[in-house]
Amino acid sequence: MDSPPPPDRRPGAGTSPHGNRVQGHVSGTSVQAGTVHGGIHVFAPPPRAVPRQLPAPPAVYVDRAAESAQIATAVSRAHASARNALVVVTGPAGVGKSALAADFLHAHADLGRDGQLFVDLAGFSPGPPADPHELLEALLLSMEGDLRSVPADFGTRAAWWRSATANTRVSLLLDNALSAAQVRALLPGGHQGTVIVTTRVHLAGLRLHGADFVDVPPLPEDDGVELLTRLSGRPAAGEADQAAMCRVVELCAGLPVAMCTVAVGESVYRRSSWTRVERELQDSEDRLTRLSAASERLGEDMSVQGAFDVSYAMLAPGPARLYRRLSWHPGPDATALTAARLLDCSEEDAEILLADLARQAMLSEHAPGRYRFHDLLRLHAADRARTEESDGDRAEAVRRLLTAFGDVSVGADAVLRPYAGTPPDADAPSPFEDAAGALAWLDAERENLAALAEHAAAHGRPALAVRLVEGLWPLFLHRGHAALWFRAATAAVRAARELGDRRTEGRLLNKRSLGHRQLGRPEEALTDLEGAEALWHELGDPKRIALTRQQRGALCLRTGRIPEAIAHLRETLVMDERTGDGHNMAVTLFMLGQAHLADGGPERALPLLHRALPLLAEDPYNGARARIVLGSALTALAEPDRARRELREALAVMREHGSASGQAEALEALGGLAENRGDAAEARDLYEQALRLLPPHDPAGIRVGQRLAGLEGP
Repeated sequence: MDSPPPPDRRPGAGTSPHGNRVQGHVSGTSVQAGTVHGGIHVFAPPPRAVPRQLPAPPAVYVDRAAESAQIATAVSRAHASARNALVVVTGPAGVGKSALAADFLHAHADLGRDGQLFVDLAGFSPGPPADPHELLEALLLSMEGDLRSVPADFGTRAAWWRSATANTRVSLLLDNALSAAQVRALLPGGHQGTVIVTTRVHLAGLRLHGADFVDVPPLPEDDGVELLTRLSGRPAAGEADQAAMCRVVELCAGLPVAMCTVAVGESVYRRSSWTRVERELQDSEDRLTRLSAASERLGEDMSVQGAFDVSYAMLAPGPARLYRRLSWHPGPDATALTAARLLDCSEEDAEILLADLARQAMLSEHAPGRYRFHDLLRLHAADRARTEESDGDRAEAVRRLLTAFGDVSVGADAVLRPYAGTPPDADAPSPFEDAAGALAWLDAERENLAALAEHAAAHGRPALAVRLVEGLWPLFLHRGHAALWFRAATAAVRAARELGDRRTEGRLLNKRSLGHRQLGRPEEALTDLEGAEALWHELGDPKRIALTRQQRGALCLRTGRIPEAIAHLRETLVMDERTGDGHNMAVTLFMLGQAHLADGGPERALPLLHRALPLLAEDPYNGARARIVLGSALTALAEPDRARRELREALAVMREHGSASGQAEALEALGGLAENRGDAAEARDLYEQALRLLPPHDPAGIRVGQRLAGLEGP
């Protein structure tokens, strides 16, 4: 229960012997200051100065319009509900939380009509955090003037503070909070107040007090360039300088504190270019040290590294260990699987630690269950790991990480390509129940898999590099991502050569050629195919020779050399019949049918496609591909009902597999069918659906776009 309101102990305020309050008048009779009335000296209190304690707004400030709007909405909503507004502004060290809060309160000065108050809670400063007990005294003095007596006990001080602010319109900036308990004790009374809290941690306990949360991200590129320009007084001198400024923003992780250090430090070098600044910051091992040295030269209270050190010191041992070890992961983000393998613990325990790091703004959760560093924090974590972790622990943790992702990658491939057989080194059953789940995991982890494969190839683990790439092959077949596939496959080819594994090298050259083909590099694709075929001749493998010839036919088909494609594929079919490879023969048959269709011979394509389909009963993905070609041939032969059935069945299979490229191919064929029967509206809808599934600059997307443009033309 709250204590009663504090007595008014200002000079000239008191009580009469009868208990009547005396504040410049008695019983309605005016009394002059310093006069005596009824034996009582009466003093008129001097007017109280309204406290204006907010830090000055930043002299150079890039407007945070979106975040300011979020704060304004939260404040308006609270006041409309007749309660104090409580907004918690969160974000990592140096992101500009305090500047945003101060700028907002200065811009909305009416929120603090009766007082604008500021308290540094020192939650992330060297030394102990501020004591709310002492802070309450300072706040009471700010609002009550010359209080002669402040209660000693904490609860009564808090009650007096609520009473002192009960009928006032005050704004209170509580900066640098460490805990909800620090904030809770300082919340004002009444219903007209506005409290903004800045903190590096997610103070979830304040939700019980109606808090709204506003997360402050790093500055985007354009805003970062504006900040650099205004602080340094040096705009970009040309396109190269502009590009360098953008890169400086990236190297500073979009953190205003880092960009301010760079910009002010560079303002003295009027003849220097931003290209030089970028070059000096490129050395990632030394970047934090450079920024810290610049901070010291400028006389700043705390450097970027110093701010990170304070945050790191606040971590418990478990989160601190994970923070360090996440810097060993070469990929762009981490999940519970990543953390669990780095720590050698359960995924459930790892998820708790990841969430704790995110709560303390040492990581950001950019998607459910997916966490990442910003660049400077990654460097800081790596620095702490070099100091506090052993080389042996690092090697073992990274081995566990590479192995785990390799196992799941191989398991995903086994589900998506059952016709390929179980790899001889598969250690456990696949963790996926269906193709859609396997494909979804591969798509989510594709950048991590490529980065891990490159890391393994570059750090003496070639067998793991090859294993990691296995799952990216079916992802490429279903979803594209050709540039990423080429990058990962190149690392795996290098690893296979290091192992001296000629068979794996040939297999990867076959697969990498499709990446070249998808990227519009037919000459490089042909070079890979020629290299693969030479290896298969050397190894005496006629099945692989046939597969390589098949791919050469597909390359010719893709580049419009139709007669050459037909010749290659006919030769391949003879080889397939000789080797008895039914699956490869089926793929050759439907590709040869596709070539005849492109050559204006749908009637020649039809029997080839009918031969292929029964051979693909165990391969629904390639079976659906064959049905798409069959549907297109039936369209050309004016059999729309049969064509529609085949194409819809193919589309259903591609959707079940989650294959975006396959769905787009089926939708394009259905669009062609609709266009043939004169239904322009349906054709347009189907082409637009196909375009939405294809990545920018995909050759198939360009083709569909041309068909759509032709449909909409005169």
